[in-house]
Amino acid sequence: MDRMTQVALNSMRLLADNQRIIASNLANQNTIGYRRDVGNTLTSFYLKHDGLEDRVFAGRGKTSVDTMAATLIPTDRPLDTAVDGEGYIVARTANGEEVLTRRGDFTVGQDRILRNGENIEVMGDGGPITVPPYERIEVARDGTISIAPVGAAIGAAAVPVGRVRLVTAPSAELRKGLDGFLRPETGRIPDPDPNVALSSGFLEASNVNSIESMIEMIETSRAYEMKVKLISTAKDLDADTARLMRTDR
Repeated sequence: MDRMTQVALNSMRLLADNQRIIASNLANQNTIGYRRDVGNTLTSFYLKHDGLEDRVFAGRGKTSVDTMAATLIPTDRPLDTAVDGEGYIVARTANGEEVLTRRGDFTVGQDRILRNGENIEVMGDGGPITVPPYERIEVARDGTISIAPVGAAIGAAAVPVGRVRLVTAPSAELRKGLDGFLRPETGRIPDPDPNVALSSGFLEASNVNSIESMIEMIETSRAYEMKVKLISTAKDLDADTARLMRTDR
């Protein structure tokens, strides 16, 4: 009976992990540019111990990220941008680490540094992008940020002040940290890709489908309950077997 119990407990552990992944996705269904986690990668390991029966257990593989593009939300705000198709924006966290993001709700802080809605610095070709005071600002498809400086003549040409660093990375090589940021598995940020484009005046929604996630959560809960019943059945069978052995005596 111990084999049945161990299989059930192992399955329950994996199902509990699935529930945490689904819950995290649902909690971020309204987060701009969020990419949902996918926990369907499994692995196995072999347990051998002297005097005990060999066992093979299922284990959790690397949690991957669904990079499918999501719906674009029109905002008509010039600093709101969305990556058009594949690609990522390079940003820098408070500890100085460069990460990848799809979040393009840009703002200019009091220090004149361009940041997104997570308050991380948006990186340009030469570092963080500094935006001087302006009367008008625009973001081109190639990521170039141009402004009409304060006091500029009406109709004067916009002045480029930086270009958002845009890159591509294979989805299979991306990993999401506990902070929610995407990083290449190699630890190296790819070189800029001139084929990545931005759409100004739009924000990309999360690619979490709330209905599908709720269905997944219900199915996972039911599967967990089945494993609990399996352990209860194993307990009853073990008790019945012990009672029969006592009766035979």
